[in-house]
Amino acid sequence: MTAPDGREALRRRVRRRLLVTTVVLVVLATGGVVLATGVATSPRSAPKSAPPPPATAKIVKTDLVDQVKVDGTVGHGTATALAGRKAGTLTWLPEQGKVIGRGESLYAVDAVGVKLLLGTTPLYREIRAGVPPGPDVTVLQENLVALGHKDAGPPDGEFGAKTERALKKWQKAAGLPQTGTLGPGDALVLPAAVRVDAVTAQLGAAAEGELMKVTGTGRLVTAKIDQARRAYVAVGAKVEVVLPGSRTVPGKVLSVATGTGKEQENDLVAVIGLDDPAAVPESGQVSVVLSGARRDGVLAVPVRALVAPAGGGYAVEVVRDGRRDLIRVEPGMFASGLVEVSGEGLAEGAEVVIAS
Repeated sequence: MTAPDGREALRRRVRRRLLVTTVVLVVLATGGVVLATGVATSPRSAPKSAPPPPATAKIVKTDLVDQVKVDGTVGHGTATALAGRKAGTLTWLPEQGKVIGRGESLYAVDAVGVKLLLGTTPLYREIRAGVPPGPDVTVLQENLVALGHKDAGPPDGEFGAKTERALKKWQKAAGLPQTGTLGPGDALVLPAAVRVDAVTAQLGAAAEGELMKVTGTGRLVTAKIDQARRAYVAVGAKVEVVLPGSRTVPGKVLSVATGTGKEQENDLVAVIGLDDPAAVPESGQVSVVLSGARRDGVLAVPVRALVAPAGGGYAVEVVRDGRRDLIRVEPGMFASGLVEVSGEGLAEGAEVVIAS
């Protein structure tokens, strides 16, 4: 190696050291800046604030009622079939929706109207002079009086001369043959006026057999209830019908029957009468609140106040003088978001902690 070559190698080594040194200094300088920047921008720790007070509710003394809400439909109740009993040809049938009252024609056979009489005993024989006394005669007498023929005499079940004369007068006024007799097919006896729900027969057909389906005339609510809730729909039980807009109308269970059809065999069908039918729309959907078991004058807290302490069971946290005491309780009835509680140290008006 010549002298110029040695000096050139030494210069290259010096330049490499200077370069490494410069890089290290830059890195250190940069690190110092980052560290300094990190320290300078570190925020101060915010002071811890006191936790908010717990949500509470008062222990109340109240009446609890176990209630369920089911869907209901406003209408006229369950339709039943009406069958004709007079031989002949159908010459007139009412239109759907028609309301038929006492003394009015239900249908016509051979151009003679078959009238509606109100009562509970059907006509089961021809009523005529000399017929033995019976409840069917009483029904006829009651209807003649109600239709304005007070000379029919007292409704004693005896078909005498007075009743026969009154019957002929009614037949004339109603456009019927004035025979003074009344056969089983000349009139139908039903408990009340009816509304034609559907006509199932046709004009010109035989007048015997099913002719139409009828309902009552008043507005009723029909509700389906699971068989497991049978205790909520005893006949005569009071209910609340909730209309659209949340208005309520009191009602009463009139009848309960098992649903028909395979899909409804596990359902009960309750028909509900209304205290104020005019307040309910002619048709539509409503809700029905049914009441079951009842507990009067019990201590109760919101269900959210119940806690499950170690060891099982239930407890509530009672707030007293700024401290929270855990008191074991025995829960009773649950209703309307409340639960009946009993236990030592519980008192009406005390504050209990509820889950937020």
